[in-house]
Amino acid sequence: MTMGLQLRIGLFKKLDYKLLLKHFAGWVIFIIYEVSFARFSIGAFAPLQNYICYYGLNVLLFYFNAHVVLPFAIKSGRSYLVIPVMMILELFIYLVLKYALDTVLAFSIDKIPSQTVYIKTLLLPNIYRGISFLGCSSLYLAILRVLMFRNRVHNTETIQLKTLKEKAELERNLAEAMNAYLQQQISPHLLFNTLTFIHNTYYKQSREASQCVLLLVDIMRFSLEEVSISGKTQLAKEVEQIQNFIELNQLRFDYELYIDFQVAGDMERAQIIPLILLTLTENIFKHGYMKKKEGEAKLHITINAQNELRFVSWNLKKHQPEKKRLRSIGIKNVIKRLDYSYQHHYKLNIRDEEDSFGVELMMQL
Repeated sequence: MTMGLQLRIGLFKKLDYKLLLKHFAGWVIFIIYEVSFARFSIGAFAPLQNYICYYGLNVLLFYFNAHVVLPFAIKSGRSYLVIPVMMILELFIYLVLKYALDTVLAFSIDKIPSQTVYIKTLLLPNIYRGISFLGCSSLYLAILRVLMFRNRVHNTETIQLKTLKEKAELERNLAEAMNAYLQQQISPHLLFNTLTFIHNTYYKQSREASQCVLLLVDIMRFSLEEVSISGKTQLAKEVEQIQNFIELNQLRFDYELYIDFQVAGDMERAQIIPLILLTLTENIFKHGYMKKKEGEAKLHITINAQNELRFVSWNLKKHQPEKKRLRSIGIKNVIKRLDYSYQHHYKLNIRDEEDSFGVELMMQL
């Protein structure tokens, strides 16, 4: 889009009462100055219709040249040739219209001048008049273009400053996040080293306790493990940590927990966002009662050839205070993460009954 066309569009879009008032006031001041000067020079005023017709023609020439002819000439690509030709044509049309107005207005008072008298007395002043308005109109357009260019530069600089500010903020946030990440890394590594030391120290005294420590370290390492760009990890790793979690809890309760844990399908090739299935598994041990053979908990994980995962769990409930149950936010977080990562590609059914709790999750990985 050329600057001339932008000027025309900008004029119509931003045309308001203030702008009209400024233009109108400018023309009023100019006309009053010229009429007053003519009055003191000649000693008389012309009829009102003369001022309306002549100044109407001048104003039309001014704006037509500024907003139609010059932008068109600039857009043509050969402005150095087109502008002089177009302005000469404009001046010719102006002189024709001025002559027609002079004839009509003179005819109304029966003082029509001959062509010879008109050429000798009025042609040169009319040419000068037309060139003056064309020159002022060109200057007006040049000022508009300068102002528009400055405004564009200002807007560009403002956008650049805003971009630089946002970039600086992002860099600062990134630096803070990196510092926080590094700080968080220190504590887990210290914890892992300490747990490993405890395992090595007390392995001979209590193999079960040492095994619990190793399983806990494994699970914690998995929860802090960096994932791929997609934010997913291998399904087999998630299932491995579920096995570790079950084993850890069995060790805690001296293998008195009854749980039917089954895995089917190729877990190696599938990927999933981490800790989803592990959180649902943790919910079984946190709120479930698994010390009855007849109330054995169920945990089945299957994946088919179409990469469709099915996670099914069921368990009896522990007798817990209602407030403690309401404080559990694990499943709420799972739902939020599933909504964010899988949207319409999953289905979660929760059966929360008086004495039992069941979950069925089906999702396309």
